[in-house]
Amino acid sequence: MRVYSTYMQQTCPQCHAEIKQTDFFCYNCGKNLKEKPLSTAVITQLAYYAGSVLLPPFGFVWGLRYLKQPDVAAKRIGIISIALTVVSLIIVTVWTINFINGINAQVNQQLNSLQGF
Repeated sequence: MRVYSTYMQQTCPQCHAEIKQTDFFCYNCGKNLKEKPLSTAVITQLAYYAGSVLLPPFGFVWGLRYLKQPDVAAKRIGIISIALTVVSLIIVTVWTINFINGINAQVNQQLNSLQGF
């Protein structure tokens, strides 16, 4: 009767070199074996939050990348990033509508004053 060890040796799917279960890249060919977890450092969070407010469309991309992570902290970063993006887009949309309406009112006022001549 054969006894198999619980530790199974893994190989790279591209070059078939032996790899460890904890490796992110194959040391022999450089193939990406698994996705490296995204950083949840405070500085990284602040950068993503600022980017979500200042560059709204990118906040959705960053948020979705973090939502796909298994880590709860990463999911929280993703939710906050998406929420900040939505709030930023709403504020920019309201500001733009008010700005356009203000310019439209000024143009109408000037046109009405010119009709009297």
